Amino acid sequence: MNVVQLLTLEWKKFRNNSVFNLFGIMFLVTFPTAIFIGKEIDLPAMVFNSSDFFTFPTNWEWMAYAGNWLVFFFLGFIMMNMVTSEVGFKTLRQNIITGMTRNDFFLSKLYVAIALSVGATLYYMFCTLVIGFFHNEPYSLENAFAEPAWIGRFFLMCMGYLSFALLVGFVIRRSGVAIFTYTCYILFIELMLKWMVHARIVKDSSTINYWPMNAVEDLTPLPMWKKVENIPVKDIDFAFLLTPTQACVTTSIYILLFIGLAYWHFMKKDI
Repeated sequence: MNVVQLLTLEWKKFRNNSVFNLFGIMFLVTFPTAIFIGKEIDLPAMVFNSSDFFTFPTNWEWMAYAGNWLVFFFLGFIMMNMVTSEVGFKTLRQNIITGMTRNDFFLSKLYVAIALSVGATLYYMFCTLVIGFFHNEPYSLENAFAEPAWIGRFFLMCMGYLSFALLVGFVIRRSGVAIFTYTCYILFIELMLKWMVHARIVKDSSTINYWPMNAVEDLTPLPMWKKVENIPVKDIDFAFLLTPTQACVTTSIYILLFIGLAYWHFMKKDI
């Protein structure tokens, strides 16, 4: 089966799925509106100016950072649900029995992850441009696309989260446990491994930022870090963030690793 056929099949299976529709709508609504919280934040001008949220080119950074959280939560949950629900409702076994190969089934989920990442990136571009043009005077296309690298970094960030969600879904298979594991690892477990294990055992602190979700997050970090990352902090002898190049390369490697592990596990696992 080709890409179009597999994506069409996935759409037919999930177009009426409540999780897919609810989380998808919440992502579409929340993404362009979350940035307006910035109008209510009052911090010293030396830290940031609230206009940075809405004007080119800095709004690309803030929209990407907001998208980081929303992709992690909404699209990550959608991706896991599209895998685990197939197991829970026995449609995985039914698809294989009726002639769909394991390879096609896995590819269908991978293509969904890519399609969601492309769609989210296009939506990120659309929202950022619309918000920017409404808040910038005079209008300038050159200024609007002054930092095009954010588009590629946003796509990689999406693929980082969704490939990890794909792996968790295929390995754990139970919806509740998969969501719990995915959420806890990103929010808590990796941080504990990073600071309580890595920092104490590995003496070379230059490698501490290369954990998978840390690399994904560093693709679209909190923009205010740029203003403070060069301030020396006692007992910390490493950069707070990976460079954009380091984050892109590291995330790309992890994406391939997550997809490869998910594929290997699925092909050897009983259905």
